Amino acid sequence: MIHRMFSVRMWAPVGFLTSLAYCPHQRADSPHPVDRSLLELKMVQVVFRHGARSPLKPLPQEQGGMFAGQLTNMGMQQMFALGERLRKNYVEDIPFLSPTFNSLEVFVRSTNIYRNLESTRCLLAGLFQCQKEGPIIIHADEASSEVLYPNYQNCWSLRERTRGRRQAASLQPGISEDLQKVKEGMGITSNDGVDFLSLFDNMAAEQVG
Repeated sequence: MIHRMFSVRMWAPVGFLTSLAYCPHQRADSPHPVDRSLLELKMVQVVFRHGARSPLKPLPQEQGGMFAGQLTNMGMQQMFALGERLRKNYVEDIPFLSPTFNSLEVFVRSTNIYRNLESTRCLLAGLFQCQKEGPIIIHADEASSEVLYPNYQNCWSLRERTRGRRQAASLQPGISEDLQKVKEGMGITSNDGVDFLSLFDNMAAEQVG
């Protein structure tokens, strides 16, 4: 069974990890307990989102300070801390990785969005403590062919399935009235694209800080 060979650990809120271990002496679907001393770690995959960021669309009365969607200092600290966790697990506790970055051991992939590239750099700084052998290459794809996020640019089906959904949600009974009450309570007088999604995004970004 595949689930007997893989272990998954969740690290909220920014990452999760999958480890692949292989035991040549016993079938993975054996009913008998596996002696972990016989297992050999073959591969580790870490998938993570960016750290805390500024709102994607700041509210009208909160313009300025940072660029939209920019990685915050807290976000940088989050990613560096995640890198330190990985170092403890796979450099110190289990000598799986070299203590310095080696491109023959590690493949790094990111999207071309700046906050994601910055998050990746911070994680690598925590993982390898700025020690490296040669340049660190972060592989990224062109925006037109990226598959690591919903890509409306190159997927016609995705565009069709999501067309008009945001506007349709705002037309649900009572939504526009509730939104108007919230905006009035917050002193927002502009109607420039301020909806519940942008309000929630701003609130979440402010809470993480």
